[in-house]
Order: sequence, then C-alpha cells, then structure tokens
Amino acid sequence: MVAGAWLIVGAQAGGEAIGRAVRRRRGWIALGVVAGAVLPVQGAVNAQLRADLDAPVAVGAFSFLVAAAAMALTLAGVLAAGASRPKLAPLAGVPWWGWLGGLCGAAYVISVFLLIPELGAAPVVALTVGGQQLASVAVDRYGWLRLARRHISGRRLLGVAVLLAGVAVLTLERPGG
Repeated sequence: MVAGAWLIVGAQAGGEAIGRAVRRRRGWIALGVVAGAVLPVQGAVNAQLRADLDAPVAVGAFSFLVAAAAMALTLAGVLAAGASRPKLAPLAGVPWWGWLGGLCGAAYVISVFLLIPELGAAPVVALTVGGQQLASVAVDRYGWLRLARRHISGRRLLGVAVLLAGVAVLTLERPGG
C-alpha cells in the first residue's frame, strides 16, 4: 500500500525516471534494511552471551571468530563460483587508517552488547544510528578517507535532524515507562 502510494507520488513528481531509479535500487534498499535489522539481533545475542559468560572481551572475541569463519566460508564459496581471486599485494600500501575497520567493528560490537542490557535494544540502535549519521555527514562534507566530498543540502540536514529527534525520543524515555 505504502509502496504503491510512493510510486504514484514518484510518477507525479518526476515521471518514469524516478520509477526506474526506485526499481533499480529496490534490492539494495532491501539489503540495507536487512543488514540494519540484524544489528539489534547481534547485539541482543552478544548481550545474553555476556550475561551467561560474564566475560565481555571473550564474547567480543567469540563474535569476531564466528564472523571471520562466516566470511572465510563466503569467500571460499564465491571463489568456487568463479569470482576472481583477491589481490593481496595492495595491502602493503594501505594507509594507517585503512586498518581501522576492524577496530571500529570491535568498538561497535563491544559497546552494543554492554549498552543493550542497560538501555534496551531500541535506544542503543537509535544512538548508534544517530552517531552513524553525524559521522556520515562529516565524512561526506569533508571527503575523509579518500571519499569524494559531497554537498550537505538543507534537506539532508533536516533528515539527520529528524532522525536525531527520533533518537532523543527513544533514549530519553524512562525505563519501564
């Protein structure tokens, strides 16, 4: 129903070009929603493991061990399906900050499973999404990490402000209320 209304509005606003762009991006948008949906599940699972094991660092290590095994199996599968082998030589020229991805992932995973028992899944996800949006605006605006600089329009800033207002609503609620 909502998708149909969106397509009608899109057709009125810009014609078939908008409709084609939406259809072309639909799969990517769905993947983004699914990827986002697994984050609170991951956080909740890891929070429960933390409670069961009473060892936050061990839970983080276990989570990354499982993730590394899953990525290795995925890589083996795509290579077996005929994908080209990854080039390892360029790793020698990676800038210092190119190695931060794993550290950022570890910080995220550990923070989330420490925060969820204290704040709840919805506020923690809201806070992390809010932080992602603030950092994303800076990355886009200044072209950090060799990305292209992007103009930050008033419309985009309004979207971030609305998202942050939602974060405030979710996180300022009193526990149990």
